[in-house]
Amino acid sequence: MKSIIALSIAAFVALGAPALAGDSLRGLAPADEYFGRFNLSILGVTNTIHDAGTRLDSGADPRALVNGPLYFATDALRDWEQKYPTDPWIPKELLALENVYLRLPGNDGTRLAAHTEAWLVADFPSTSYADQGRKQLADAAFAAAAPAIAAPAIAVPAVAAPGAPVNVAPPPSAWERFAALRAPLAPR
Repeated sequence: MKSIIALSIAAFVALGAPALAGDSLRGLAPADEYFGRFNLSILGVTNTIHDAGTRLDSGADPRALVNGPLYFATDALRDWEQKYPTDPWIPKELLALENVYLRLPGNDGTRLAAHTEAWLVADFPSTSYADQGRKQLADAAFAAAAPAIAAPAIAVPAVAAPGAPVNVAPPPSAWERFAALRAPLAPR
């Protein structure tokens, strides 16, 4: 009798678990799906943004990073959001992208960060990431108002409409974009 009850419970769990898991995973992008023209996975987007920030902190050319890895990540994020608009990982990545843009020298980084923050607030207004992004942008504006040593600026066009890719002119060559992706990371 005990074995029949145990088998019944095991069968119920085995049949009910996938249905329950499906509800909790609804809206999440699969880890093995690729997004954008450059076919970045979810992990690829995360790593690209993180590595671009690390390379920027190590002194890499900001223009090559904006036109290379950060453009690739932005393109993939737009495609990801179009296919999975309720995925809760997207606002986290938008906040990380905004954070990297805020580390660019000059006002151009602030402009790109403001564009990313506008995207974050427009599409994910009730998330904690939108609140964090607003605070980061306000802190950066306050810091920019304080007198500081002028940083070399990179040429960035005016903020584009949401959905339009942000390009920095003039675009780097394919070798410069490749070099930005392959630049060595600073030791930890």
